[in-house]
Amino acid sequence: MIELTNINKSFHLGGETIKALDNVNFKVKKGEFVSIIGPSGSGKSTLMNILGLLDVPDSGKYILDNVEVQTASDNNLAEIRNKKIGFIFQNFNLLNKMTAVENIQVPLVYKGISNEESKKTAYKLLEKVGLKGREGHLPTQLSGGQQQRVAIARALACDPEIILADEPTGALDSKTSIDIMNELEQLNNNGQTIVLITHDINVAKRAKRIVKISDGKLYEEV
Repeated sequence: MIELTNINKSFHLGGETIKALDNVNFKVKKGEFVSIIGPSGSGKSTLMNILGLLDVPDSGKYILDNVEVQTASDNNLAEIRNKKIGFIFQNFNLLNKMTAVENIQVPLVYKGISNEESKKTAYKLLEKVGLKGREGHLPTQLSGGQQQRVAIARALACDPEIILADEPTGALDSKTSIDIMNELEQLNNNGQTIVLITHDINVAKRAKRIVKISDGKLYEEV
């Protein structure tokens, strides 16, 4: 489903060139649960941005579900991103003036689904992630774990083939982190493909496969 071949990415800061990704090769099969672990500055966020079509590599090839994405137009990339990828972020990225239901409706409305249908879907997803009864709550009225569950429901709204989770437990306490990882594990057991980035080995071990990143290079863990 995901195939990166010889991916390179550099940034220029203050007259210095920093190589964020160094000849990266990486494959993910449909239905896998893969964690990418590395310290701050290792290149994992750059890798996630490229996987999520939020950034482009300087060189190399990226094939996503049989589409060579670097040859696709910006409009096609946006369409692929909206249809195939669901994002979960460390800081939830919820809209504070919208209720839990309304936050989940956002990607559905962008997709052209009616308010009535998108609301039905949002209610079902909130029930799926254990938040029945919290539909009308604003993010500020929810705990960190509940906000992340809303974020997971939003990521699932458009029925994506891949979930990209960037430090999804980074802002949570240890008990809540376990609950969120249980949620992701259950999604994977139901067939969802998940790529998770973390700096926490205990979180990484919940995946079925661990890949390490250091100084922009990937190393498969046996």
